[in-house]
Amino acid sequence: MNYKEKINSFSLSTIIVSLCCASFYGIFSSYIVNKSENSSLISIIIGFIISLIISSILYLFFKKKEELTYTEKINYLFPKLSILINIVSILCSIFGYILITYRLTTFLSNQYLIDTPRYLISLLIIVLTYYTASKGIETVIRVSVITFFISSIIFIFDFSSLVAQINIENYLPLITVSFKDIMLSSLIFSCYFSIPIIYINIIPMNRINDNNKFRKYYYLMITYSFIIIFISLFTCIGVNGYKVTSLFDYPIYSTLKRIKLFKVLDSLENISISAWFLFIINVSNIMLVYIFNSFKELFKLKNNNRIFNILVIITSFIISNFIFSNNNFNESYNYIYIPVIFLLITLFIIIISLIKYSIKKRP
Repeated sequence: MNYKEKINSFSLSTIIVSLCCASFYGIFSSYIVNKSENSSLISIIIGFIISLIISSILYLFFKKKEELTYTEKINYLFPKLSILINIVSILCSIFGYILITYRLTTFLSNQYLIDTPRYLISLLIIVLTYYTASKGIETVIRVSVITFFISSIIFIFDFSSLVAQINIENYLPLITVSFKDIMLSSLIFSCYFSIPIIYINIIPMNRINDNNKFRKYYYLMITYSFIIIFISLFTCIGVNGYKVTSLFDYPIYSTLKRIKLFKVLDSLENISISAWFLFIINVSNIMLVYIFNSFKELFKLKNNNRIFNILVIITSFIISNFIFSNNNFNESYNYIYIPVIFLLITLFIIIISLIKYSIKKRP
């Protein structure tokens, strides 16, 4: 991969916020409230602890052979199986890209652009992410930095606007479901929250100009991402109660409708929810960068294969518009476990890779 600009630890680490938060707003939030009810906050706290363990495993992987990208590390460790492993990783990423752009498309179609054909919204999102990804990782990182500051401002505004509407009684009783349901939600949360962080390894760690600071920003951004998610869910349940919150397919968005500025300006949720749009776009961008570059590195091409890149985009458009069902309340349950399978496959590859690294080091 060719780099036109220097990359610093802070800029790269801002991508982590998008990777950790993107799936929560529009995919996972409704599931966890329905599954864990009032115990949702306990579930995500346990999930975060598990996520720190997974994140530490990923960080160990990042630090091995710092001059190599994820794809190159697989080539180095598994020369005979590298094509198969990398193709599986690419396919998992393509599915992830399709899912998150599909969820954003259906949200926009259902909440804002009701009279606009869904395929036009989908086409706009896919073309936008393809264009950004084609400009390279430097452009994706610049967009991520801007997103980080905008989403932080929006987050502070949202919470400060809703905190007065929180009713403490809505959190009681704390335990309303079985231990099994709490742990299942925690495990799924940890998969959605932490495993996507692997995408930052599309950049070799030795290409970061202040590499020694990356570890600090890495864990800082992971913690900050959890704070965003925890406070968002805390506010949803505190304002609406879990019974009302569980009725919404997009509980964060529905709660944001309660915001009014100076008791005059309403519909501010349209601005507030833009943070989720930005998270989705960022994750879509970096997924496409990984897909395109991984294919290039796997087959040792001098330039990106435009035919393959366009084929990915066309496939994504066809599947999201003509194969997936129309969005409905039960959709999160229909699709929630499929990404977990792919995420666990990725984690399995990382763990096996670390074992292989330790074996290679032995005399």
